[in-house]
Amino acid sequence: MRREELKGGNIGNLNVFELTSTVRTDIELTWRMVSKMFPLTEKLQERDRSALLRNFILKLWQIEPILACADQVEEFECTSDEEKDHMIISFYQGTFSEGEEMSEKEILRTFSPIWWYYYHKMMVPIIRLRLHNEEWMAIIWLLFFDYGYTNISTDCQEMCRTMRKMIYLELKNYQKSREFDEMRFIETVETLEIIERGEKKFMEEMMICEMSNIKIHDDFRKILKENKY
Repeated sequence: MRREELKGGNIGNLNVFELTSTVRTDIELTWRMVSKMFPLTEKLQERDRSALLRNFILKLWQIEPILACADQVEEFECTSDEEKDHMIISFYQGTFSEGEEMSEKEILRTFSPIWWYYYHKMMVPIIRLRLHNEEWMAIIWLLFFDYGYTNISTDCQEMCRTMRKMIYLELKNYQKSREFDEMRFIETVETLEIIERGEKKFMEEMMICEMSNIKIHDDFRKILKENKY
């Protein structure tokens, strides 16, 4: 099952609870792709495999809007303020615990700064790089094989280091074959930090959701609560 099938073929219509309800499906789809592209991961212990997937899923959710909007930046910038406000309001409206609802003004006051950050500090700088599909694949797998977590074993960390070295090398060779300058490689790698900052901002947003009595799915809440640093 694809995520786009979860709500009428348009994932953009999901509210925050519906989005967090897709986490299990996302993990399953991601593992299918990982195991197909990197057969070595089949040898991982179940604990390590699950941890890598849980660690990655929040980063994946930072990447998806960037890829979806890569060709629509100018269109979005032409969108009226009212339409932008409606996007924000509809993402949270209907997800509050009964009797704890925020007004539309309260939703905008609370969450507009976060959406502003996502768009101006994360999406636009990365989209402007006009990365090729091959470069995006490198970014995705560099994020997946992140060995900087405490919830994976030493063997898993070592495997991740090896995989990242290979991915860096392939990325550099690809960019060299396209006659890109060295700055292109640096800018591509810097997107990892931008996405990781976006992940932290997203976790802050989810904490605000919990404090505001906004419903998020239990499967997703477990990922947020996990101690992995």
